[in-house]
Parts: sequence; structure tokens; C-alpha cells
Amino acid sequence: MIGSVKIDGAPAVQPQAQPPTQGAQRAPETAFDAALEGAFQGQLRADDPPPQVSTTSAPLSFSRHAESRLASRNIELSEGQLTDLVKAVDKLEERGAQESLVLMDDHAFIVGVPKRTVITAMTRQEAVGNLFTNIDSTLVIR
Repeated sequence: MIGSVKIDGAPAVQPQAQPPTQGAQRAPETAFDAALEGAFQGQLRADDPPPQVSTTSAPLSFSRHAESRLASRNIELSEGQLTDLVKAVDKLEERGAQESLVLMDDHAFIVGVPKRTVITAMTRQEAVGNLFTNIDSTLVIR
């Protein structure tokens, strides 16, 4: 008989719930649990591509530093160039980029992809010979 057990001088101990048996099924509690369960059941393979995140084509923001650089370097972007820059960030986002160098026409931009923020801007001529660190990707538009 399973019940509480009392040993002289110690409080009663209640039995703990038993984990499910080998063949028992339980509902996954989180998306991670579901993915892990699927992997255990052979539904996911290591070479399967990760699920695609839909892009929103949300607008870009420019940091104060980038705005200052645009002004000091007399860089003006047309509506078409801004649209192309947004499309570039969409593409980088699809690939999982975090911080990227985008080369477009005569301009170079460092973009924080997850926050969709242009961090700095310069002319392509100013970019020549510079070393860019802490970026994980480069996209040349044209």
C-alpha cells in the first residue's frame, strides 16, 4: 500500500507523482517542448532548414549617429534608394543577419538588422580601405 510514510522523529513523507511510463504521451507545454518531442519522434532532422520568419518590410530607422553622418557627408537618399535599402534589410533578415554592411550606389551603411536601424553611413569612397568589424554579413546592392 502506498501512502504517507512516517519514521520516528521525522515528518511524514508523501509519495511523489511517478513520471510517465515509456509509452505514455503527454502534451507539449511550449513550442520548444513540441520541437524537442518532434525531434525525438524523428519528425525533425538536423539538416532541415529552420522555419522561415515572415518579413514585415517595416521601415528603417536611423540612429542619431547615422543622421549626423548623413548630414556631415552630404548624403541624401532618394525614395527609391530608401526602398532598396529596406528590401536589402528584408533579405538580410531572412538570412538571419545581425549586423551588416550594405553597399549601395556610392554609399555604405552599417545596419543593425534585428532592430532595422541604420547605425552609420558613409560614402563608398570613405569606406575603401576601412576595416569593418563586428559585422556578420555584407550585401552589395549595386
